[in-house]
Amino acid sequence: PPAALAAARSLVRAGLRVEASRASFGDRAPRSRGVLGFGAPSPARDPAGFVDALLARARAGERAVVLPCSEAALLAVEVRRAAVEEAADLPVPPSPVLHRSLDKRLTLEAARTAGGRAPPTFVAARAGDADACPLRFPMVVKPASSRWIGAGGRIAGAGPSFAADRRGLRAGIERLIAAGATAALVQEWLPGTGWGVAVLLRGGNPAAVFVHRRLREVHPAGGPSAAAVSEPPDAVLVDPAVALLRAMEWEGLAMVEFRREGGGPPVLMEVNGRPWGTMGLAVDAGVDFPRLLVEGFRGPPPAYEAGVRRQWFAGDLRRMRAAWEGPPPGYPGRFPSVMEALGDALFRGAPDFVFRWKDPLPFLAEVLGAVA
Repeated sequence: PPAALAAARSLVRAGLRVEASRASFGDRAPRSRGVLGFGAPSPARDPAGFVDALLARARAGERAVVLPCSEAALLAVEVRRAAVEEAADLPVPPSPVLHRSLDKRLTLEAARTAGGRAPPTFVAARAGDADACPLRFPMVVKPASSRWIGAGGRIAGAGPSFAADRRGLRAGIERLIAAGATAALVQEWLPGTGWGVAVLLRGGNPAAVFVHRRLREVHPAGGPSAAAVSEPPDAVLVDPAVALLRAMEWEGLAMVEFRREGGGPPVLMEVNGRPWGTMGLAVDAGVDFPRLLVEGFRGPPPAYEAGVRRQWFAGDLRRMRAAWEGPPPGYPGRFPSVMEALGDALFRGAPDFVFRWKDPLPFLAEVLGAVA
């Protein structure tokens, strides 16, 4: 993912030997200048084979740092955590703490402990539970965990759906349970904009902080950023993020995602306990999270530049495809037209997350991988 490329570029600049796993032609990080690629199966399709390849590389030279940059890689490593930690340093919180971010039910429980704002949530284990849901329509139906170990040891996952009525709610719950999710979380749909508060926490204290606002999402109904801008570290956002991570007993990197309408209070969406998609924006604005993590930086938080914008062109292309397909059933928010999405991609651009004149191969691999 783009996070892996941002981390690889950062650590190469720091003078470290960086190796990145390569599962397909379109993988970006192994194509970056100064990065050594090694073949490994996809962590989603073959978690055991992926970790076998990872361990072989980690044991081949000096003691390494292993930095999982996707949720599938994180889950694959977590299954065999003892073997990985024997072979390399793993800058990931202890398993019980990590699971508080992987399971959204535990995240919401920590948010209540910390006194933060979270959307009203109903937990459903079967489609019939829809009749007991007391929330107001429209609703969002999402899995309790975005990814999980599925049949045959593969890592499975599912995205959210939307419900405008009881029938749509039952269908959304049934879809997730049939896919293997342990439970479905039902929440009232909230308008507004996505905000991210990235934190490097050391001993309960923020060693680095970075705030960004989403300008466009890859899927207009919700998802990773197609464009984002750095924002000042406003205490209205930073304080509840730090309080939540402290309640989770977090150590290391995390990105707390909020939804916010205008200047209203931020409402928690989730905690991303690994490098996140807009990490390159933080690095470009002045907070080099990968280097700070690996070097054991303990603060004080470095200053950064607000107003820095970045675009993910490949994400904008996917956004155009989503606009062509139209809004998902039950989605209540505004949805762009194809021409609007095209105009955003071509005329509301900014420096790309992936493309660099001095390091063009990751961008070319991304584009060719998308059309292959």
